[in-house]
Amino acid sequence: MKIRLTDTKAWPGRAHETDAGLDLRSTEPTFMLAPKEKKLIGTGVHAEIPKNHFGMVVIRSGIGTKTNLELANKVGIIDSDYRGEIMAMIRNIGDTGELIEQYSPIVQLIIVPCLIPEIEVVPRLSETKRGNGGFGHTTKKL
Repeated sequence: MKIRLTDTKAWPGRAHETDAGLDLRSTEPTFMLAPKEKKLIGTGVHAEIPKNHFGMVVIRSGIGTKTNLELANKVGIIDSDYRGEIMAMIRNIGDTGELIEQYSPIVQLIIVPCLIPEIEVVPRLSETKRGNGGFGHTTKKL
């Protein structure tokens, strides 16, 4: 995958060579995110994601477990033809401010293969044992 950096201090990386996610850093000057506030944070990274793949942006596990910060949309999807800066809408769900330091790793970019099927509109779909059974339909009654 090719990347272009708009801020060379925001070099993305992996803590270990086998890590699935590429850590992306906040390029915003250090700031305090107030309780219940959300802010769009730049990473300085533009990516050329391979065709038939997409980028999945998720909060870093350490941020998600040790702070009250989360991605406002939970998971960001980056299409392979997007060439703009990868951004993250971060929200503070806590009751106290959270410090986000410039160049600290904040989210991960994971590249995932993607099947892009042809769409065919049909009058009916094939039958299955499950049928229309939806949320909780297999839950045993207590």
